[in-house]
Amino acid sequence: MRRYIFKKALVAILVLLFVFVSSINVISLENKQNQIISRGDPYFILLSDYSDGAGDENLWAVQLRFDIDLGIVESEFDNKTLPLITDEWVEIRVNIDLNIDWMEIYYGGELLHKKKWSAGPDNEGNGIVNLSAVNLFSDSTTSVYFDDFYLEEVGGGKLWSEDFDSYEDGSSIHGQGGWKGWDNDPEFTGYVSSFKNRSFPHSLEISYGTDIVREYFGNYSGEFMYTAWIYFPVNIAPIAPTISGPESGGVGEYYEYNFVATDPDSDDLWYFIDWGDGEFENWTGPFESGEEVTIGHLWFEKDVYKIRAKVRDELSFESKWSGPFYVNISNPPKKPTIGGPPSVKKGVEYEFSFISIDPDGDDVKFFIDWGDDNNESTDFYLSGYNVTIKHAWTNKGTYEIYAKAIDVFNAESSWSKFEIVVPRNIELNLRLNLVLKLSQFFPNMTRLINYLF
Repeated sequence: MRRYIFKKALVAILVLLFVFVSSINVISLENKQNQIISRGDPYFILLSDYSDGAGDENLWAVQLRFDIDLGIVESEFDNKTLPLITDEWVEIRVNIDLNIDWMEIYYGGELLHKKKWSAGPDNEGNGIVNLSAVNLFSDSTTSVYFDDFYLEEVGGGKLWSEDFDSYEDGSSIHGQGGWKGWDNDPEFTGYVSSFKNRSFPHSLEISYGTDIVREYFGNYSGEFMYTAWIYFPVNIAPIAPTISGPESGGVGEYYEYNFVATDPDSDDLWYFIDWGDGEFENWTGPFESGEEVTIGHLWFEKDVYKIRAKVRDELSFESKWSGPFYVNISNPPKKPTIGGPPSVKKGVEYEFSFISIDPDGDDVKFFIDWGDDNNESTDFYLSGYNVTIKHAWTNKGTYEIYAKAIDVFNAESSWSKFEIVVPRNIELNLRLNLVLKLSQFFPNMTRLINYLF
């Protein structure tokens, strides 16, 4: 953990020096012992003394590093290692005897190392004979899972335990249950996960940027056993999906939404979607990593609904939940009432009225199809307002006007229909009737009729 303090300062310097250089996933940094440390490792730490922050007043007793690249778990600064066990739950157990200042560290049932409890991670002997806190942190983009922490005094029973079962899936562990982010900064946050749970239903998931501490009152004498379980996956979990689609709509209307997620291992993905109304899409797939997936839904009550989604890959590794996508569903307006003359002259503008009442009192606009290949959309007006629109037809015939109302949340009414007739010009009809009568007596009038009409 002390190494992490220096690493933060060095990272800040590197950012300034390489601001125009693309970042990479694995960066090597050097600590004060001139040891090369590879980023991308989770840690399990027991502290013999702990204060808020990461200053020198904090004292380390155990620091286990889980090296992704080398495939080892290491008692750091002791050069003691065991093979990293992956894709199964493994017990970490530390036997502590404060009476004689001694400890033994076991990983997966095998002894990893034993030494003085007060020796500290760098064996300088600067620790104290006390047990104060557990610290978990990770620089790894690969999620690591912890569960079933248990501290007991030998012969005295349980002092503290945590199985995360009282939390909801996806909830932040920072600031809850005695856990807190490093230096009280909520940026360093772990999340409760129902994936890879050991004791049903939840475990603690940590990945890059997580650094959290659980304090408890220490003891200066006695024998203790501290256990925790860790799950270290080889596979990398997929990235949470993004969601796009309509942000509003009407009750009972079908709307389609697009979901896109990627998997670092390019595995196929299955989607789990929470529509926010008690309905779910239960692991729909498979789809390729990065493929846009379109899935539709309809809601039956007016409300604001929160859509969330997550994905899992071929090895059942799950992403975190997506951020919420909110959809405002409202009741549609009533079918419009259309008013106007049933017969109009060609080329002359006439006024037509449109009225619709919205059950929720929302403003409405009108979409109008005039039946002559022309249509238009109005501005929004108050529910029940009489909207007057002018229109003219350039050709004779019978036309059907269609109109629907749309509220501010895109809920649409059904269509209304209004029929009008555009007859021939009356004077022209009289002249035509006269010529037709004359043509009965004068056959050559046919040429004149053809000429005129």
